[in-house]
Amino acid sequence: MARELAVNKAEEKSTTDGDNDGLLLGRRSYLQMAGAAAAAVATGAGASGVATAAVSENNYDTVVNIADEGADTSGGSAINSILEEHLNDNTLVKFPEGTYRLSPLSVDGLENFAMVAPNGATIAPDHSGADTLLYFDEARGVHVEGFDVEQSGSTSSRVIFRAEAGTNVLKNWRLLDRQDEDAGGAYMQCKGSDTKLTFENVDFSKGGEGMAVWIRPTIVGDYPDSGEVPELDPAGTINFINCEMNAWDREGLYASAHAGKLNVIGGRYANNNLAQVRTGGEHAVVKGVEIVCDDPSATPRELNMRGIWMKEGHLTVIEDCDILMSDVSSSSGAVKHDTEAGKMIVRNTRIQTDTDVKGIKSKPPKDWPYRAPSMDSEPESRELVVENVSITGSADGDTAFYIVSRDGSSVSNLCIHQTGSDRDGIEAKRVNNFTLRDSTIDVTGDTTLFDSMDAATANITRSGSCPAPELDGKPAEYDGDSGRGDNDTDSDPNESELSNYLEVTGDGEYSFATSGEIANGGKANLDKEDTIDAQTASGEVAGGGADSYGFEGELNALEHADDVTVTVNGETVDQSDYSSISRPNVVQIRGDDGLASYEFTVDGELDVGPTSAGSINEEDNILGATAEGAVAGGSDAYSFSGSITQFRFTEGSATVLVNGEEVDPSELSSDDGSSDDGRGDTDGDADSSKHLEVTGDGEYTFTASGEITDGGEANLDKEDAIDAQTASGAVAGGGTDSYDFEGELETLEHGEDIVVTVDGEEVDPAEVGSDDGRGDTGGDDVERDSDYPHLLVINGPEDGVTNYVVSVTGDIKKTDIAGSINPEDEVDGNKASGAVAGGKDAYLFSGDITQFNLSGSASVDLQKEYQQE
Repeated sequence: MARELAVNKAEEKSTTDGDNDGLLLGRRSYLQMAGAAAAAVATGAGASGVATAAVSENNYDTVVNIADEGADTSGGSAINSILEEHLNDNTLVKFPEGTYRLSPLSVDGLENFAMVAPNGATIAPDHSGADTLLYFDEARGVHVEGFDVEQSGSTSSRVIFRAEAGTNVLKNWRLLDRQDEDAGGAYMQCKGSDTKLTFENVDFSKGGEGMAVWIRPTIVGDYPDSGEVPELDPAGTINFINCEMNAWDREGLYASAHAGKLNVIGGRYANNNLAQVRTGGEHAVVKGVEIVCDDPSATPRELNMRGIWMKEGHLTVIEDCDILMSDVSSSSGAVKHDTEAGKMIVRNTRIQTDTDVKGIKSKPPKDWPYRAPSMDSEPESRELVVENVSITGSADGDTAFYIVSRDGSSVSNLCIHQTGSDRDGIEAKRVNNFTLRDSTIDVTGDTTLFDSMDAATANITRSGSCPAPELDGKPAEYDGDSGRGDNDTDSDPNESELSNYLEVTGDGEYSFATSGEIANGGKANLDKEDTIDAQTASGEVAGGGADSYGFEGELNALEHADDVTVTVNGETVDQSDYSSISRPNVVQIRGDDGLASYEFTVDGELDVGPTSAGSINEEDNILGATAEGAVAGGSDAYSFSGSITQFRFTEGSATVLVNGEEVDPSELSSDDGSSDDGRGDTDGDADSSKHLEVTGDGEYTFTASGEITDGGEANLDKEDAIDAQTASGAVAGGGTDSYDFEGELETLEHGEDIVVTVDGEEVDPAEVGSDDGRGDTGGDDVERDSDYPHLLVINGPEDGVTNYVVSVTGDIKKTDIAGSINPEDEVDGNKASGAVAGGKDAYLFSGDITQFNLSGSASVDLQKEYQQE
């Protein structure tokens, strides 16, 4: 788990290890073992307010031994009547070892009170139908420590802790059984800028329904409408020290609604739905924490297993954490920087993704103002700062690092080594003043994909190893008996922090389904007529009343009575635009470039989808549980129940989304586990074949190193011929011919009005038979010069022009190995400059890259030791 905490300023100071020349992440830059946290407390560096004194009898006017007062230590009879006699200010109640039966206990306004089991004790709840064991409201210095909670039967033993002053602590508190009611482990709130609330060594590892911990915001009055900025009371500091929260069905640590300071120090957060740790507020620190998502069966909901999620807030610092994402049902990122979030700093952290999950995902910021329960002012910065971070693992496809529209962001000492197929390194879009320095990016796909960027890079290498997460299970070390913080929970949160807000008003019944989780919206009470069942909700409003819900994802289905009105995020929606509740799922087929024909089958009901997701035209047909159709730049949508058992493209390709999430059509398999992409059996060696399509108007010919056969997606007419490893023909009027072939495409010639694709990727005849700048070029026709061992390839956009400048420590020259030589490309000493527009420029060089400036959109590929045999 967490090693000793590194001593770093919580804002901008880098901790790069000078011994590794700024290129790879040194282990010492992550760990400062001796006395680090003590120094952090003493100097105020890193997390703030994380130390409190241990419980001392000298701090209380009255000290009581509850066993001496007659409490049953065997668990036979409840102790409430005895304990309640001593629920007084300035009182310490000590519990000797034993088992104590306790009925639900609720108390308001206690000041300087403690109930402590110095050598440990067990609480056996006697719930009598309630799901809250301890409820401290308006707490002013309440300390609870040293208890295991055993529980049998389907109920809950949550703690509600609402602090208003002083230092409040829940320490060494462990739930011994899974919580079977949707009540959660704890609800918290911390009001007052000087108030502290700390959870230390709190063990919620058995999991349960609901959220492990939910922190209630300090909103004044009613919860604001969507788009309205809330009015907030001052909030204090909340700390979580070496806590464990695993396998909770709704969420792990839900702390994003807290407006004050938040410190999550050490601990393990694993296999929770939606998020392991979710932050917001003034200043959040997540330090020395283990995040693990390796078992999607741990929670039956299996929605979105994010790692650390900065949902909102002004600043979150993530430092010295280990994050493992090896098996998830779905996930929008190991570290996610969301649209309502201000500045996020990630440093000295190791991320491993072995499934299709982005290591870091930074989404474009939302324009202020907006409703975020922890924010009453616009964040000063929306940057992403990444220092000394590694992203490793075997994830296939997608990209390791993704960032959009976060101007001024910077990345230094980033080490990416991902071995899965077609895995890109960094994808960045529309980021002004972006810097990338002193980093290693070793991936199987593109090193960088830049789109509409103003970027500067320096000292980038394309090979090397990177440190992986170390999950040692050790607690974080720090000075002080417990961390200062604040925790708040409420018996009925009645507020949802899910992304979307739905309100039902009027008179009549309603039901709806979404692609993600649904929760109580908080703006109206849900009475006995209303229910939520996973991703479906139904109920009734009367006399102009209102019900409200929060939900994730998309609204898939909606039905309601004539006198009912439904709004989503403040906008009225028409039920005719949505599917029937009996078909709650939606599949969309979005056309990309060119025509794509498809067919699919479901094992339930199938009908047209919501008009908001797409249209169904005359070329689209539904035959029972099977649909077939075509898209060309638009979107088709269908609603269905059950699952998709088969999906294939019979011509071309398109993007497929199920309930708003992009999916791989080949993974929409039949019950026997096989899949069909419309091209026949792909088992075994058949995967080596490639599919070529010719569209447009004109003649063509090509050769391959292996056998060529009819592609099956277009008829080959009398003008077309296959002769062993050569094919030729003609297309007219935008028609299509298609072929399958083994091996590699060796030659290609065609008319100007023809487009040729191989496995969906357009092919340039000029590049066929030559290397694309990524692999071993081999053969006698390749320029080999030991004085220029490295190759840099700049791939230009199809639309527009991208300018670049690159400087190296050695020599540099233009080459046509993987690009063209044009007069506008210049080499001056150790600097090259030029422009690309739809093609590639390539350079051979020696030494290291010291500067790389890019203006526009391009992907950049770097091959170290390219010329060496």
